Amino acid sequence: QAYNCLIHFYKRFMMRFSQVRFTASSIAKLEATSKPKCDLSPASCKVVPCCMKGLINYSAQPAMLAEVESCVWSRVMDYSKYRPIPLSIENFISHGEDSTPRISYNFLRQEVPTRLAAVLLEFNFLPPILQKQALIQAVRDEHLETFEALLAFPDNPSDEDLESFDEALLNIRLRHADTEQKMAEAVMDMKFELIDQKLEVDNGLETAVHYFLDRLYITKISVRMLINQHLYVHGANLANPSHVGQIDPHCDVLAVVMKAYSRAARLCDQQYGTHPEIKLVSSNRAEASDVPILFAYVPSHLHHMCFEIFKNSMRATVEKSKEGEMSNLEVMVSKTDADITIKLSDLAGGIPRSQISNLFKYMYTTAGRVGKAHADAVKSSSTPPLSGLGYGLPLSRLYARYFQGDLDISSMHGVGTDCFIYLRSMQDKAPEQIPVFSKNTSKKYREKTVVLQGDWTGQER
Repeated sequence: QAYNCLIHFYKRFMMRFSQVRFTASSIAKLEATSKPKCDLSPASCKVVPCCMKGLINYSAQPAMLAEVESCVWSRVMDYSKYRPIPLSIENFISHGEDSTPRISYNFLRQEVPTRLAAVLLEFNFLPPILQKQALIQAVRDEHLETFEALLAFPDNPSDEDLESFDEALLNIRLRHADTEQKMAEAVMDMKFELIDQKLEVDNGLETAVHYFLDRLYITKISVRMLINQHLYVHGANLANPSHVGQIDPHCDVLAVVMKAYSRAARLCDQQYGTHPEIKLVSSNRAEASDVPILFAYVPSHLHHMCFEIFKNSMRATVEKSKEGEMSNLEVMVSKTDADITIKLSDLAGGIPRSQISNLFKYMYTTAGRVGKAHADAVKSSSTPPLSGLGYGLPLSRLYARYFQGDLDISSMHGVGTDCFIYLRSMQDKAPEQIPVFSKNTSKKYREKTVVLQGDWTGQER
């Protein structure tokens, strides 16, 4: 009988416990649904404690970036939940040949705000010392203005709406033309402010800012590509008859390389009165050795990459020639079924191995760290100098990566430097690489701000 009583007690206890647990779970669920949701705007966030204000190092304080109207910000939040649609070069060509202005209108009206929404949210993850720079506010507001301008157009456009849309795209392209210059000045001002306060730019801050700039600039590249394709195919911009918008289906790689070389040579002549000669060879293993290397690509993107590399190589080669005879630049172009590789080599003395990791950092140039005097000279110059603000190589790498390529540098200190540009040969294998905003994005910024203690000796700088 005692055993039966014990069993009876156990059953009643478990029944009572399950009811209590169910009640507690219901209360927890009710409390969770009644809590205000974070809208990633610390100035108006009602979550206690605010998930962003809790980030000591990288919190957007109300006094930094001006608060955005709640109705506008809610639309930014809505569009940030959409996933951008990456287009391949093949998609761009297909749409350029077969789509209509109305189809392009509907796609851009949805896709461009989606890509901008992610960047608009990420401005709030920047460090306060960068957020408070006036030019950061200006760039953020320009992106917000573009976002609102596109959403103002109707779902079912009239012919007048289509014409107005083209005008809006022209204004948008002009509005963001100097984004890199403004951001460069803002980052410089931040660094100089830290220097004035006798503070160092730690690796965590630099890494987080670099992460943001990569995502901002490749978003600009992608949005500009969408806008230009629409304007050159359906708008008033006159495209090359053999091109589909900005894309040349039969881009001649060697011709673009030589055009970039000639432009860099003229610039080198202006500064030094001379320039190194070029030796150009090619190898086509995809078709035949005597067939020109052609593929579908954006010539202006390839020109930008080659021009920046030639500028660096020419400056180093001419300065090295003061010690003796000037060496030539050597360019090797190879095509296979998978890739097109461009190797640009010089014998200008190379770069110390310890400096290789700095080459793709913003605000670092192959001529050395950017100082105030050099920055002011670059900003006031009417022609681009051979050594600028340190954005040439980082941006060139982004142009290469935009269509799944890459750009890398290998150097033998005391001898010379080899720079490699890798591009996809097949247009269907070259989709856009664009940022995606997710719940993990803020975590990424937090992780990058932390300067971890090294777990190996010899890591101190």
